[in-house]
This record gives sequence, structure tokens and C-alpha cells, in this order.
Amino acid sequence: MSLIDCVVFAVACILSYLLGGVSIARLILKKSGANQGSGNPGTMNMLRTQGFAMGIFTLFCDALKGVIPALFGLLYYGYFYSKPVAFAALFTFGLCAVLGHIFPIYFKFKGGKGIATTFGVFAVADPISTVILFGIMFVVLYFIKIGSVVSLLFITIDAIVQCFKKSIHSSWVALVIMWLMIVLDIYAHRTNLERLVENRENPADLQEGLQKDIDKIRKKREKKLERNAIKSEKIDKKYENKISKKSARVQKKIDRINEKDDKKNVNNQSNNESNTEQND
Repeated sequence: MSLIDCVVFAVACILSYLLGGVSIARLILKKSGANQGSGNPGTMNMLRTQGFAMGIFTLFCDALKGVIPALFGLLYYGYFYSKPVAFAALFTFGLCAVLGHIFPIYFKFKGGKGIATTFGVFAVADPISTVILFGIMFVVLYFIKIGSVVSLLFITIDAIVQCFKKSIHSSWVALVIMWLMIVLDIYAHRTNLERLVENRENPADLQEGLQKDIDKIRKKREKKLERNAIKSEKIDKKYENKISKKSARVQKKIDRINEKDDKKNVNNQSNNESNTEQND
């Protein structure tokens, strides 16, 4: 590798780590001021506390943090070097992103569990197998409801599948880095595994997450209807006031006209009386 490639490699590692440390879940929870649940800024916690839609959105954003560095490694080093080197770079930058997600410099090195970011890395290495396993994971999660177990099974099985891929199998460096990433994810789940042994692990119910989304939509509709009702009430009051003011002005005009007519009648009557007296 040339000096320029070494510099590119080092900068890419640092940027991958910094990108991995960006937490969308924390930003959403901070902005909304919502309940933070277990405090873990990850997909499962967002699913439990904010609903299915926010959980999927967090998963997508965290996976993207793994996709971008891994894709850069695959394309850049795949263009200038061989495939084994490209896959080694892919998993190296992916590992840096996972490190950033689990130990973010922005939040005193307290981050998420790294599963979604690892999923993003695997999605670049082998999209078809990863997407199929991801679909199976969601079906299993629907029945088991223990997110930590399903997540760890998913990435472990995916890693085993990658071992049989020729492009990765030919690079022992890529294999070692990939398994380092899996070990790191398992280490990040140590508290979950402890709670699982003690039967205290928080469930991740997809139905409950969907129900929260439905409740949110219902509440938004109710608030909208309430706002519309208040708005229409204000408009009605506004028009009532306008009508009452106009009717008051019209009534005043009518009263003035009546007063003038009364005065005219009085004057005419007095004139008629005076004329009659003169004739007499």
C-alpha cells in the first residue's frame, strides 16, 4: 500500500467511528422529550417505547451507519486492489462504525448494542443472505419477543453463512475482523444476557409496537378534530359577533329614522292645529 492509501485507510477508520457514534434514537427522544425506556439508544428500545414505525426508522438509520463505511471499503479497495483486500477493508471500516455505535465519543462512550450497524455491514458483504435472514428474524421475533436473543442469533448465523462465501473465505483478515465484530456485539449484550438468565429481560412485542403507532394516529386525529371544532367554534362566535354588531347598527339606523318620522309627524300635527286655529 502506498502512503496515500495508508492515509485514506486511517481517515476512513476515524470517519467510520465518528459516523457510528451518531445516535438518531437519542436525537428523537431528546427532541420529543419522550420516555427513554431502558435508556439504550437502539431499535428494540425505540420499538418498545415509541412504536413500530420509530423502531424501523432507527433500525434503518443505524444500519446506514454500517452500510456507508462498508460500501466505501468494498468499492474503493475493490477498484484498486483484489477482492480479499476489499472485503478486509469492508469489515475493518464496518468494525470501526460498530465501535463508534457501542462506544460513541459524543456520549461518554455509552452507546447502543451494535446489531443494526452490523446488519448494515453484512448487507453490503452479502445482501441476499442478509435480507433473507433479516426477514426470518422478524418472524421469529414476532413469536419469541426477546429482541436480544433473536438479534444475536441473527448476526451469528449471518457470520457463519459469510464463512462459506468464497470472496470472504479467501481473506482470513476479513474473517477475523468479522468475528471480532460479532464478539463485540455479544459483549455489548452482556447485561441483556444477565437479565435473560434472571428472567428479567425486556420483551420486544411487534404487535404492541404496531398498537402504539395506531394509538398515536388515533390521538393525532382526535387532536385534529378537537382543533377543528375549536376553530369552527371561534369562527361561529366571530360571525355571531359580526352579525350582532351589524344588526345593532341597522337597529340604530331604524330607530333614528323612526325618531325623525315621529318628529315630522309631531311638527305636521302642530302645523295643522295652528292652521285650524287661524281659519277659525
